[in-house]
Amino acid sequence: MAGGPSPPGLLVLLCVLWHRGGAFNLDADQPLVYSGPPGSYFGFSVDFFKAPDNRNSDVLIGAPRANTSAGAVLERGAVYSCPWRSSAACRQLQFDQEDDRVSSEGVQMEFKSKQWFGASVRSDGEHILVRKNTEPLSSLHVGTEQEPTSSTFLTSFLEEMNHKPKALMEEHGLKVFLFSKTSSNQAVFKLQIISNPDSFSQLISDDVSEILNRFDQKYITPYGKTLTTKSAAAQYDDSYLGEHTHTHTHSHTHTHTAKRSFNVRRRRWTEDASPLLICGGDSVFCSMAAYFGHSVAASDVNNDGLMDLLVGAPLFMDRGSDGKLREVGQVSVYLSRGGFSFHSPQLLTGTEVYARYGSSIAALGDVDMDGFNDVAISAPYGGPDHHGLIYIHNGRPQGPDSTPSQVLQGKWASSYMPASFGYSMTGDTDIDQNGYPDLIVGVFGADKAVLYRARPVITVNATLDITPQIINPDEKTCKLQDSNTDVSCFKVKYCLKASGRGAPSTLSFQVDLTLDRLKQKEDLGCSMDILNLSCFRDKITPISVAMEYSLDLQLAADQTGLQPIVDMSTPSNVTKQAHILLDCGDDNICKPDLRLSVKSDREQIYIGDDNALTLEVSAENQGEGAYEAELHVYPPQQADFTGVVRSQVRLSARYSSSTEAQKHNPHVSLLNRPSAGCPVLAELRFSVHQLSEEDTSVSFDLQIVSSNQFDNTSPRVSSVTKLAVLAKVSIRGSSSPGQVLLPIANWKPREPPVVGDDIGPQIVHVYELLNNGPSTFSKAALEVEWPYQYRNGSLLYITSYETEGPINCTTDVEINALNVSVRPPPPNNGSIPPRERETEGRNRNHVRKRDLETRDSLGDLYTLDCTTAECLRLKCQVGRLERRKNAILFIYSRLAVNNFLRAENQNRSYVVRSTASFSVIEMPYKNMASELPSNSTTVSVSVIWVVDSAQPVPGWVVALAVLAGLLLLALLIFIMYKLGFFKRVRPPQEDCTEKEQLQPEENGNTDA
Repeated sequence: MAGGPSPPGLLVLLCVLWHRGGAFNLDADQPLVYSGPPGSYFGFSVDFFKAPDNRNSDVLIGAPRANTSAGAVLERGAVYSCPWRSSAACRQLQFDQEDDRVSSEGVQMEFKSKQWFGASVRSDGEHILVRKNTEPLSSLHVGTEQEPTSSTFLTSFLEEMNHKPKALMEEHGLKVFLFSKTSSNQAVFKLQIISNPDSFSQLISDDVSEILNRFDQKYITPYGKTLTTKSAAAQYDDSYLGEHTHTHTHSHTHTHTAKRSFNVRRRRWTEDASPLLICGGDSVFCSMAAYFGHSVAASDVNNDGLMDLLVGAPLFMDRGSDGKLREVGQVSVYLSRGGFSFHSPQLLTGTEVYARYGSSIAALGDVDMDGFNDVAISAPYGGPDHHGLIYIHNGRPQGPDSTPSQVLQGKWASSYMPASFGYSMTGDTDIDQNGYPDLIVGVFGADKAVLYRARPVITVNATLDITPQIINPDEKTCKLQDSNTDVSCFKVKYCLKASGRGAPSTLSFQVDLTLDRLKQKEDLGCSMDILNLSCFRDKITPISVAMEYSLDLQLAADQTGLQPIVDMSTPSNVTKQAHILLDCGDDNICKPDLRLSVKSDREQIYIGDDNALTLEVSAENQGEGAYEAELHVYPPQQADFTGVVRSQVRLSARYSSSTEAQKHNPHVSLLNRPSAGCPVLAELRFSVHQLSEEDTSVSFDLQIVSSNQFDNTSPRVSSVTKLAVLAKVSIRGSSSPGQVLLPIANWKPREPPVVGDDIGPQIVHVYELLNNGPSTFSKAALEVEWPYQYRNGSLLYITSYETEGPINCTTDVEINALNVSVRPPPPNNGSIPPRERETEGRNRNHVRKRDLETRDSLGDLYTLDCTTAECLRLKCQVGRLERRKNAILFIYSRLAVNNFLRAENQNRSYVVRSTASFSVIEMPYKNMASELPSNSTTVSVSVIWVVDSAQPVPGWVVALAVLAGLLLLALLIFIMYKLGFFKRVRPPQEDCTEKEQLQPEENGNTDA
């Protein structure tokens, strides 16, 4: 049940998902990053400084190429102390600030420039030991020769600001590499004599208090409590034996005695003790080429109380799948048998080429607090950008886990060299005092160091209970909030119990309850506040309730912002199931009797068509209840499901696959429990297309499937629809132009003809063969009968022909035997160009159109075809034509005008016709009979003879006549004016008054 009270201290939020990441409890998201001077190799060596009383906790970082003085010494090197709580500016620890020392005779005894001071730094929480470079950059003048040596500085951290550190210069030819303080107050050094050809390595232990008390500022200070091992045999000369060592402090280590010996893991070493030699893996790779022993670490990784050994070989080469050697690096894990006896090594091999896996190994202690010590293995040049990787391997009873629980990736780049993330690293120190050991990593190529703090690990115990576990649908004890309807339900109770070292007292969790995530639910508007059984279609399989939880990390963070993490070995989800009580007889087992019938609405469909096909389905159950019943339809590959056309009940469809190529396979949900005698009728629509040429029918298989345990399927039925072939092929033609008027003005024949217009106007016939489908034909024959001669003269002279589409033509008569040019030459004399000739002939058509219609109506057009004229045959082969594809034939010809100007052919109109016929020869459907279509068509061009009429009156004659008429009219007017025609007296009026008024005027008298 999603609602309800939350346990104390728990904040319950629903529907919030949380996905576990791939990392574990080293805080890789917010590490502390320290930066040093550019080019100083800041981070070449790193260590923790943690005082026994926890008053001072800092990070020590060596920078062997730092310029720390303005004197004559260049790149003296330095060691920095950085606060762990922030990445604020680090402060330099003051060790040797003097210039090169000179003997009393004036001989220079030291060469401190580029001495790599700080190449190694170690601390026991009270003292700090720093060495100079292993290269022979400082020397001791003895006699007449200079021998390379190395100085080591030991200081107390609490007094380093007030007292000068003690410079330790060992015996002649010895170089100090490593320091560790044991419980016996001994400082253990690894020394190497490099005087060729007898170079060898030794381990030396000196008392720290004696070093601090007896140091006398001389070049060589002898100590009386020194313990040392015997040098290696001559066979190990120049073998880099002892290049890297690791010391481990154990509670059973005893104080040294007068025998000048010390105990490590209950094995007693004396001055005469021989070194223990371990060789890694195959003897072929136990050599300097693999750098086996370049890094060494000791830790009890299987929690058996015995110290185990890890040895790195960063240049180890392994054969890949192609058989070629690849430099991947390897770490050998030697589990202790007790004392200095080890089991056969377990091998951890790198995966990236040239990543130098195993260059550094750090014992981390128990980082995740699971009771087993963990280790870190670096690959300084690994990762996608070669910035470096560090692999965290958790300890297990059988040894370290071969699969890393976390991979730290370098994020810092360098402009002048590889960043070398993980070249140096130190762990097994709880610097922030949260109960978990932390890890410091050097990135000297980028002049940085990175502190990874361990996050507290929270172990969660989650429980989930369902009541009741068997649900009776008839017992309806809950009510829906909206409708107040009684429904069957069950209750869900969950509980979270969290614990962990360093965990806060109050934790807040986010919880997500998922109900039957793998089941489909009916869309009935069900409320999930009460688990209503009517929301489920499937009553057979149990109802699953899954709980997922996640920790609110921000609320659980400590004062420094460090967030805890949930133990990744604990599952983050819990699932419980509840069963539904079924009404299926005394045995409570439902056995349905499913029946199915199907019928198609079409008896046949055509290949090549987009066929719509409907299946009429009738489903019935004549037995006990069938739960979660579905109709499974298995259509052919060429069919796509388009939907449910009609149904008595509400149906839903889904697909068996989400891929586009398989979305034609539907599963139609029928109903939850088909009852006996109540069939379900439905119509399913499909689109069938892209049928192949080998198909003869399409088959649909259908079956009812339910979730019942017994008799859960019906017999599979099939609906078969036959395929048919139908190709509707048509042919059509046209002529351009459709008629020609003769005679053509100013046209004269030329013998022999040079261009096409010397023969006559161009006539083009076009034939198109079109497949209207739906099916395809693979071969057809097209034949054109062309009238080319009439009364021993040329009729339609073919100059060329062209095709478009899958068509190829041949003829039994030579085409363009006169070899006339299809492009007329430009006019070079006073003759009318051919284009103007044709235009003139066409213009005459308009003035005599009435005569043309009269002649056509009288039926005096003489037909010229293959019955009245001689024809040639143009035979064509037409290839494959699919639906809506065509093939076109263009025939270019010239009308022989000279033949129509002969006396016996003049004054007569003609209709010249060509005929094209086709027949389909073959169709690509070999497995079914098909009807092969055929047809024909004709194309005509009319040749109209127009009788010449009287020539029209020229325009200048008309103009001259009009001008003469106007002159004659003007002359007549002038003569009439001279004769006084326009001055005559008007005739008298009948009114006497008017006569009297007019009289004086006529006599020329006027009254005033």
